[in-house]
Amino acid sequence: MKNVFPKSRNNLCTWRVKQYLNKKFSFLNRGNDKTKKKLYKEIVELPLSENADDFDESFRYIMESDILSDEQIEYLKNKAKTKKFWVKAFMKTNLCCGTCTTSRIESKHRLLKRYLNAATQLPSLFQVWKQLEDNEITKYKDEIESFKKKEEEKLLKCELIQYFHNYSDYALNKLKEQLIQSTNYKLNKKTKGAW
Repeated sequence: MKNVFPKSRNNLCTWRVKQYLNKKFSFLNRGNDKTKKKLYKEIVELPLSENADDFDESFRYIMESDILSDEQIEYLKNKAKTKKFWVKAFMKTNLCCGTCTTSRIESKHRLLKRYLNAATQLPSLFQVWKQLEDNEITKYKDEIESFKKKEEEKLLKCELIQYFHNYSDYALNKLKEQLIQSTNYKLNKKTKGAW
Protein backbone atom coordinates (compact mmCIF):
# COMPACT_ATOMS: atom_id res chain seq x y z
CA MET A 1 0.00 0.00 0.00
CA LYS A 2 2.83 2.41 0.86
CA ASN A 3 4.31 1.88 -2.63
CA VAL A 4 1.10 3.02 -4.33
CA PHE A 5 0.00 5.62 -1.75
CA PRO A 6 3.23 6.77 -0.06
CA LYS A 7 1.52 9.50 1.99
CA SER A 8 -1.19 7.19 3.32
CA ARG A 9 -1.24 6.04 6.94
CA ASN A 10 -2.48 2.70 8.24
CA ASN A 11 -4.39 3.33 11.46
CA LEU A 12 -5.62 0.74 13.93
CA CYS A 13 -9.29 0.39 14.79
CA THR A 14 -9.90 2.26 18.06
CA TRP A 15 -12.79 -0.05 18.94
CA ARG A 16 -10.63 -3.17 18.52
CA VAL A 17 -7.79 -1.66 20.58
CA LYS A 18 -10.33 -0.81 23.28
CA GLN A 19 -11.62 -4.41 23.24
CA TYR A 20 -8.06 -5.74 23.57
CA LEU A 21 -7.33 -3.42 26.52
CA ASN A 22 -10.64 -4.45 28.02
CA LYS A 23 -9.61 -8.12 27.84
CA LYS A 24 -6.04 -7.57 29.06
CA PHE A 25 -7.03 -5.45 32.08
CA SER A 26 -10.39 -7.06 32.92
CA PHE A 27 -9.01 -8.19 36.29
CA LEU A 28 -9.26 -4.54 37.43
CA ASN A 29 -13.02 -4.55 36.80
CA ARG A 30 -13.74 -7.45 39.16
CA GLY A 31 -14.93 -7.01 42.72
CA ASN A 32 -15.97 -3.78 44.42
CA ASP A 33 -12.66 -1.90 44.61
CA LYS A 34 -13.55 1.57 43.25
CA THR A 35 -9.89 2.53 42.73
CA LYS A 36 -9.30 -0.50 40.50
CA LYS A 37 -12.55 0.13 38.60
CA LYS A 38 -11.58 3.77 37.99
CA LEU A 39 -8.14 2.67 36.75
CA TYR A 40 -9.79 0.08 34.47
CA LYS A 41 -12.08 2.74 32.99
CA GLU A 42 -9.16 5.11 32.38
CA ILE A 43 -7.21 2.36 30.56
CA VAL A 44 -10.02 1.10 28.31
CA GLU A 45 -11.13 4.64 27.40
CA LEU A 46 -7.64 5.66 26.19
CA PRO A 47 -8.34 4.88 22.50
CA LEU A 48 -11.49 7.03 22.54
CA SER A 49 -9.77 10.18 23.88
CA GLU A 50 -11.01 13.06 21.72
CA ASN A 51 -8.42 15.47 23.03
CA ALA A 52 -4.63 15.04 23.36
CA ASP A 53 -4.62 16.70 26.80
CA ASP A 54 -7.30 14.28 28.03
CA PHE A 55 -5.22 11.35 26.81
CA ASP A 56 -2.08 12.70 28.50
CA GLU A 57 -3.94 13.32 31.77
CA SER A 58 -5.43 9.80 31.78
CA PHE A 59 -2.10 8.24 30.86
CA ARG A 60 -0.33 10.13 33.65
CA TYR A 61 -2.96 8.92 36.14
CA ILE A 62 -2.46 5.32 34.95
CA MET A 63 1.35 5.53 35.16
CA GLU A 64 1.18 6.89 38.73
CA SER A 65 -0.95 3.95 39.86
CA ASP A 66 0.66 1.44 42.20
CA ILE A 67 -1.84 -1.28 41.27
CA LEU A 68 -0.30 -2.31 37.94
CA SER A 69 2.76 -4.54 37.69
CA ASP A 70 5.99 -3.33 36.07
CA GLU A 71 5.24 -5.56 33.09
CA GLN A 72 1.78 -4.02 32.62
CA ILE A 73 3.14 -0.49 32.90
CA GLU A 74 5.86 -1.32 30.35
CA TYR A 75 3.20 -2.75 28.03
CA LEU A 76 1.16 0.48 28.21
CA LYS A 77 4.26 2.63 27.71
CA ASN A 78 5.13 0.68 24.55
CA LYS A 79 1.52 0.92 23.36
CA ALA A 80 1.56 4.71 23.92
CA LYS A 81 4.56 5.05 21.58
CA THR A 82 2.20 4.22 18.69
CA LYS A 83 -0.75 6.31 19.97
CA LYS A 84 -0.98 8.27 16.70
CA PHE A 85 -2.29 5.08 15.06
CA TRP A 86 -5.03 4.14 17.57
CA VAL A 87 -6.06 7.14 19.72
CA LYS A 88 -8.81 9.27 18.17
CA ALA A 89 -7.24 12.58 19.23
CA PHE A 90 -3.99 11.78 17.40
CA MET A 91 -5.54 9.98 14.44
CA LYS A 92 -7.64 13.04 13.65
CA THR A 93 -4.60 15.29 13.28
CA ASN A 94 -4.46 13.79 9.78
CA LEU A 95 -7.57 14.05 7.66
CA CYS A 96 -9.49 10.82 8.20
CA CYS A 97 -13.06 12.16 7.90
CA GLY A 98 -13.78 10.78 11.35
CA THR A 99 -12.94 7.20 10.37
CA CYS A 100 -11.30 5.69 13.43
CA THR A 101 -12.88 2.24 13.39
CA THR A 102 -13.11 -0.53 10.83
CA SER A 103 -16.90 -0.51 11.23
CA ARG A 104 -17.01 2.87 9.46
CA ILE A 105 -14.97 1.51 6.56
CA GLU A 106 -17.18 -1.57 6.39
CA SER A 107 -20.28 0.64 6.27
CA LYS A 108 -18.75 2.57 3.33
CA HIS A 109 -18.11 -0.73 1.52
CA ARG A 110 -21.71 -1.74 2.11
CA LEU A 111 -22.90 1.58 0.67
CA LEU A 112 -20.70 1.22 -2.40
CA LYS A 113 -21.93 -2.33 -3.00
CA ARG A 114 -25.53 -1.10 -2.82
CA TYR A 115 -24.96 1.40 -5.65
CA LEU A 116 -22.36 -0.39 -7.75
CA ASN A 117 -22.07 -3.73 -9.53
CA ALA A 118 -20.10 -5.29 -12.40
CA ALA A 119 -22.30 -3.54 -14.99
CA THR A 120 -21.83 -0.03 -13.53
CA GLN A 121 -20.61 2.52 -16.07
CA LEU A 122 -17.65 4.75 -15.17
CA PRO A 123 -19.74 8.01 -15.06
CA SER A 124 -22.13 6.33 -12.61
CA LEU A 125 -19.19 5.35 -10.42
CA PHE A 126 -18.10 8.99 -10.16
CA GLN A 127 -21.65 10.15 -9.39
CA VAL A 128 -22.00 7.62 -6.58
CA TRP A 129 -18.55 8.48 -5.25
CA LYS A 130 -19.40 12.23 -5.26
CA GLN A 131 -22.67 11.59 -3.43
CA LEU A 132 -20.94 9.49 -0.76
CA GLU A 133 -18.15 12.04 -0.44
CA ASP A 134 -20.69 14.85 0.13
CA ASN A 135 -22.34 12.78 2.86
CA GLU A 136 -18.96 12.17 4.54
CA ILE A 137 -18.04 15.88 4.44
CA THR A 138 -21.34 16.70 6.15
CA LYS A 139 -20.64 14.10 8.85
CA TYR A 140 -17.11 15.43 9.28
CA LYS A 141 -18.42 19.00 9.69
CA ASP A 142 -20.81 17.71 12.37
CA GLU A 143 -17.87 16.07 14.13
CA ILE A 144 -15.88 19.33 14.04
CA GLU A 145 -18.86 21.24 15.44
CA SER A 146 -19.22 18.68 18.22
CA PHE A 147 -15.51 19.05 19.08
CA LYS A 148 -15.83 22.87 19.10
CA LYS A 149 -18.82 22.62 21.42
CA LYS A 150 -16.83 20.46 23.87
CA GLU A 151 -13.95 22.96 23.79
CA GLU A 152 -16.43 25.79 24.40
CA GLU A 153 -17.88 23.95 27.41
CA LYS A 154 -14.37 23.48 28.83
CA LEU A 155 -13.65 27.15 28.32
CA LEU A 156 -16.80 28.20 30.18
CA LYS A 157 -15.42 26.48 33.28
CA CYS A 158 -12.36 28.76 33.22
CA GLU A 159 -12.26 31.10 36.26
CA LEU A 160 -11.26 34.08 34.13
CA ILE A 161 -14.26 33.60 31.81
CA GLN A 162 -16.58 33.18 34.80
CA TYR A 163 -15.21 36.39 36.33
CA PHE A 164 -15.85 38.41 33.15
CA HIS A 165 -19.26 36.81 32.52
CA ASN A 166 -20.99 40.00 33.70
CA TYR A 167 -19.53 41.97 30.78
CA SER A 168 -20.86 42.18 27.25
CA ASP A 169 -20.99 39.10 25.01
CA TYR A 170 -18.68 40.87 22.55
CA ALA A 171 -15.94 41.36 25.18
CA LEU A 172 -16.44 37.84 26.49
CA ASN A 173 -16.11 36.30 22.99
CA LYS A 174 -12.91 38.30 22.34
CA LEU A 175 -11.50 37.04 25.64
CA LYS A 176 -12.42 33.44 24.72
CA GLU A 177 -10.61 33.76 21.36
CA GLN A 178 -7.47 34.99 23.13
CA LEU A 179 -7.66 32.19 25.69
CA ILE A 180 -8.04 29.53 22.99
CA GLN A 181 -5.01 30.92 21.14
CA SER A 182 -2.91 31.19 24.30
CA THR A 183 -3.65 27.60 25.35
CA ASN A 184 -2.58 26.35 21.92
CA TYR A 185 0.89 27.94 22.08
CA LYS A 186 3.79 25.62 22.87
CA LEU A 187 6.91 26.84 24.65
CA ASN A 188 10.23 25.90 23.10
CA LYS A 189 13.47 25.46 25.03
CA LYS A 190 15.12 28.72 25.97
CA THR A 191 18.17 29.38 23.80
CA LYS A 192 20.50 32.37 24.02
CA GLY A 193 18.15 34.40 26.22
CA ALA A 194 15.12 34.17 23.89
CA TRP A 195 12.12 31.86 23.76
